[in-house]
Amino acid sequence: MDGTPDDNFSLSSVFSQSYFVIPDYQRDYAWEKSNVNDLLDDIRFVYRQNDRKNKKVDHYFGTLVLEERGSVEPTDFEDYDVYGIVDGQQRLATVAIVISAIVDEMKSIQTSDEISADISSTINDRKEDIEKKYIQYESIERIRLGGLAEDAYENVILDGQSPEDYLAQNDTVDAERKIAVAKQATTERLQGWKAEKYQNGSTDHAGYYKFLNSLVKILTQRFEVNIKVVKDVDEAARMFKVINDRGRDLRLHDKVRSHLVYCASQSEQLDSEDIYHRFNRIVRNITIHDGFSDSQVDDLIRIHWEVFTSERSDSRAKRSGPSEIHRRLSDLTDFASVQRDDFESFILPYLNSLERFSERYPYLTDRDKFAQKYFEPESDHDSNINTTVRKIQLLFLHAGSQSATTPLLIATAEKFGVRSEEFANVVSELEKLIFRFSLVMSHGAQGYSGSLSSTANDLYWSDVPKEEIEKIFNSDANRYVGYQSKELGIKKALERLSEKQDRIAPINEVISDYLAAPDILDGSFTSGWGGVRKSEVIKYIMYEYERSLRGPSGLLSLAPYHEFRTNFQVEHLVPKNAEEGNKLNNHLQNRNRLGNLAVLSTEENQSKGNSSFEDKYSDIYENSSLKVLRDLDGPSFSVDKISEREREELIKFIEQRWG
Repeated sequence: MDGTPDDNFSLSSVFSQSYFVIPDYQRDYAWEKSNVNDLLDDIRFVYRQNDRKNKKVDHYFGTLVLEERGSVEPTDFEDYDVYGIVDGQQRLATVAIVISAIVDEMKSIQTSDEISADISSTINDRKEDIEKKYIQYESIERIRLGGLAEDAYENVILDGQSPEDYLAQNDTVDAERKIAVAKQATTERLQGWKAEKYQNGSTDHAGYYKFLNSLVKILTQRFEVNIKVVKDVDEAARMFKVINDRGRDLRLHDKVRSHLVYCASQSEQLDSEDIYHRFNRIVRNITIHDGFSDSQVDDLIRIHWEVFTSERSDSRAKRSGPSEIHRRLSDLTDFASVQRDDFESFILPYLNSLERFSERYPYLTDRDKFAQKYFEPESDHDSNINTTVRKIQLLFLHAGSQSATTPLLIATAEKFGVRSEEFANVVSELEKLIFRFSLVMSHGAQGYSGSLSSTANDLYWSDVPKEEIEKIFNSDANRYVGYQSKELGIKKALERLSEKQDRIAPINEVISDYLAAPDILDGSFTSGWGGVRKSEVIKYIMYEYERSLRGPSGLLSLAPYHEFRTNFQVEHLVPKNAEEGNKLNNHLQNRNRLGNLAVLSTEENQSKGNSSFEDKYSDIYENSSLKVLRDLDGPSFSVDKISEREREELIKFIEQRWG
């Protein structure tokens, strides 16, 4: 089937007498709904062009690179070639998905009570013929996806489960969801075209069937490809790498997996199938969680690379070789270059470490998932783990700080465990740093991200013999070596965090220049500062202050912060937009001061809205379940009382809590 640059083949001839499999070095199914809709637009365009003209119009569908994989005999009298898809998986898989949706629509016509038995039989014969050619023949898939998409492909495409039912499951990963969404999108478009042209009171079954049949013919006979066939797995893997390096739309983790599988194919010690399945477990560990997709897998690769190799994006740019992770991995003899005699010494520790990181990553990057996994409602509110859960809520409030702190959090968890005292201590020091520098002073994570990454790397390699590290990296460079023991490593990490806090965000400056400012929400009266920007920072301060006002027994009735933050809002004691007669002196400058802020349940806040302080005090504050409100000096509230509350209560507490 190999062709010259001038030879094009229709998809019908590509599928004729052929089966296709997805090689282990390939990525999983990755087309988004928009990609599927683009293909459907192309099919509809070619259909319309051919419907209007006597001369038939063809559509070039790109080049397919295939790897010879022998043959198979579906029946005693047939011999089919088997090809691995080096380049073209997304296109061919989507062709099969689109055709399966068309077949389902044909089946709905075939089983309708409105058509005769003879017509039903004719449609069924055509439907079965299409299925044999493009979906499954003699119980063998015409395209066997494998990988993380295998389950969805078998259920939704081969077995006919509805995409909606499949997507309703809770344990699907990104590749599986994309298969179901691709078929769902196709079905929606087909039914839209049906409603547009073949339904007017009743359905024109004959017209719709002819339309569906024409779409299959357009796709299989008018979509043409050029074919390049390679002979063996080594040539195929090299070809795949070249295709990737041309900048095709592959994810970082696809490129990393591809290279590791290729390395395994060149090794007598490694099994490429094992490497492939292990890497798929890593992807599944991330994408099985709601809200996590391939983007988070790439993020994991980058974070892990920082911790494992000591290379951040800025440091890679200063070192020899390419700066992209997948190219450093494959080109430099410190890592997994096939030019290195013992690249296996790097690959196995790297994969083992990456897999462990993938198990922790979802919980150490998402505060809700962390709380769901680690909060212990039956334990003391001040236990190490419950305190950690509470502080993680603040740590991950700022997106930049979440990314910057994750390397050190995972490195600490690797060494000591999430429920350890050491992990709790690191979270406490990080929380102080983030609170001061990023949340109050409103600076980005650039001021500390490099230091945290370096600290994470030093801690990660602590307790690992120097000779073992030298073997992994094929180097005696000091940047790969940690401290002699993990106890020394965590001691140094905590010292560096404390030094960083005092150097870039001393607590006295945080209080005097920011928290004591006239407008801490928007920074309207402070040059060069835009306020804390996130009202949840104030909510967290007030929650922590509430905790300090209660005794141990009072904490039992206080909801944990990850629940509290969803049910309470920041409250202006004297309303922000108070009516005339209820305003503070110099209201604009005093309304957003720390001393005029508290928290109130969402329900109470909505019910009282813009009521005066006096009304809210008598109706809510003096009998509130929150001590921070009961302790207010009412029934009136003035600028002097705001200043006193700010100076004598809140700022003293903040200095003690985050100082």
